[in-house]
Amino acid sequence: MKKLFFLVLAINTLATVAQDAKPKAVSMEFYGFVRFETYFDSYKGLNAANENFFIVPLYAGTDVNGKHINQTPTYNFSSMATRVGVRISGPEILNAKTTANIETDFAGDLGANPAMFRVRQANAVFSWTTSSLLIGQTWHPFWSGKVFPTVGGLNTGSPFQPFNRSPQIRLDYKLHPKFMVSGALVSEFQYKSYGFSKIDSMYPKAMSYADKSDLFNRHAAIPEMVANLELNSKGFTIGAGASLKFIKPTLYTVGMAPGKDVNKYVSGELLRSVSFVGYSQYAKNKLVVRAKAVLGQNMTHLNIPGGYGVKTLDPSTGAMTYTPYNSFTSFVNAVYGSKYQAGIFAGYMQNLGTKEALHNFGTAGSPSAVTLGMIPNVASVARVAPSFALNISKLRLVLEYELTQATFGTGTIDTMDGLYQSSVDVTNHRGNLMMMYSF
Repeated sequence: MKKLFFLVLAINTLATVAQDAKPKAVSMEFYGFVRFETYFDSYKGLNAANENFFIVPLYAGTDVNGKHINQTPTYNFSSMATRVGVRISGPEILNAKTTANIETDFAGDLGANPAMFRVRQANAVFSWTTSSLLIGQTWHPFWSGKVFPTVGGLNTGSPFQPFNRSPQIRLDYKLHPKFMVSGALVSEFQYKSYGFSKIDSMYPKAMSYADKSDLFNRHAAIPEMVANLELNSKGFTIGAGASLKFIKPTLYTVGMAPGKDVNKYVSGELLRSVSFVGYSQYAKNKLVVRAKAVLGQNMTHLNIPGGYGVKTLDPSTGAMTYTPYNSFTSFVNAVYGSKYQAGIFAGYMQNLGTKEALHNFGTAGSPSAVTLGMIPNVASVARVAPSFALNISKLRLVLEYELTQATFGTGTIDTMDGLYQSSVDVTNHRGNLMMMYSF
């Protein structure tokens, strides 16, 4: 019995050694970086991650002496953009090469609790000769692969560059070695649409319970549908895409007909939004030049200002229809160098107003409207950001000056297009120093 025991143990040991000698079906590569940045702002703004991710200077009115309340200097030291990830290469499945990517950082809940882990990437890719299927969370198709700006700030050109990572199912197909078409079904996760979290009655003040949530897209029961095409040839990249998105802004409305009891009514009304993107890039030797433009509706989930408003209202049931704001945003980015690298970024965003007229909750002399979204009262935003970078082995140092100017609508709203009759300009000057050690 003792000899049999040692014989079984020896066979098991040899089998284990033999298995270890075979090529492993799965391999993993860890990567990431430690990122530290310090920055100074002259005007508080709409931001995320403890102001690391600066979007636009935010007008909050003036005091009795006419001084802007948000025009106050602020600074920060931060390492929360530090990142770690793993790339996984797996066995062949269904004649496809398989890979996966899991990536996280410390930016957590960008609003409530940024200093915690969050999922950035979590996806698996099945690759065949002329096609690939991605399932999981990654960049939104409007991010446009490699065509995004090289800047020093964590905002990566937002709000001029679409910024969104979401769970999706995406199919890429090569019609030609240089020409690819893509189709994707995309849901919302960390970057969300706006809607009503609560309605007490159908009056503007009672409809102010606006919230940002992925539920408004999920309640529509239709994922965002995105189609793209891209051509790559001799250093040039040219691409275009289109998106169709639906949200359900509320599950119910409240009747307010005179002389009747206040009752809730189920709402099935959806808001449809259409958006388009076009982009190009030229890369040769040490020079990279990129440009992108986006024209679309209700693109708050892409971190682009805008939203929508109430178009019609039935007083008896509170039933509403909606109309989206149209927005145009664009940027140009040029970078030259390798060890010593100089860059320039310029972006412009314009609020083009609502597609159709808004419902007037007030009077002809004192109009009032209900609008939801990401600062839908902003009229335009412009930015210029020169930068200089030093790259030594795994170390990258970037010094950047970022000037962002925003024009906000004030006073009386024009219900014909959702824009305002007067405006005020606000400007932020940001100085940013970033250090990144990659591994």
